[in-house]
Amino acid sequence: MIKTAMIMAAGMGTRFGHYTELVPKGFVEVQGCPMIIRSIETLVSCGIKRIVIGTGYKKEVYEALKAKYPQIECCYSPRYAETNSMYTLYNSRQAIGQDDFLLLESDLIFEKKAILSLLACKQPDVMLISSLTKFQDQYFVEYDTNHVLTNCSVKKEELDIKGELVGIHKISNSFYQQMCIDYQQIVEEKPKLGYEYELLHMSQSVLPVHVLKVENLKWYEIDDEQDLDYAEKHMAQYCI
Repeated sequence: MIKTAMIMAAGMGTRFGHYTELVPKGFVEVQGCPMIIRSIETLVSCGIKRIVIGTGYKKEVYEALKAKYPQIECCYSPRYAETNSMYTLYNSRQAIGQDDFLLLESDLIFEKKAILSLLACKQPDVMLISSLTKFQDQYFVEYDTNHVLTNCSVKKEELDIKGELVGIHKISNSFYQQMCIDYQQIVEEKPKLGYEYELLHMSQSVLPVHVLKVENLKWYEIDDEQDLDYAEKHMAQYCI
């Protein structure tokens, strides 16, 4: 059973404007509750015992969570302003250690079914997708007849769309170690690589990533004020 989760939360959240002047993006509130707190509470309710948070911008706000949640460990990336999500994941390899883990982004709201579906899936390395949900900034996903990831892109014309990336995954430690070895070769060349594109490269050339599509899943990724407004009106009641 997987007992560890990794939340990537190093970004500056500049698209949120004044919302992130005092707090990092994960602390933006949806109907009065910060997104990161929603995620932590859901993970704990699903049996997760360790939560590694990859921090950067305003790291002290995440560090303070440890007083309430002893499950939390923080891993700071001093290069947060010049890197992206794959670097945050790569930078956390000592904290993750030898554990298999759930991997998720800090700017999500989602129902418990998202986590339970991944934990129940027998495949070791899994990308969770849903039917199309967002009205902007979508990551579209394509997979083959065996549900192996074959493509993902923000450009819908580039692929045969099978669903939309949720931003929650299940990763075996052996896969993660290979992922880090692969990224280490290009880290200085591509410091701003998004983790989803490293997952795609791995699936295409190293080890397969299984795509799990969960129909009628309630979730939303909140990148800016428009997303926040939409989520509060249409999604928040399903994702507590």
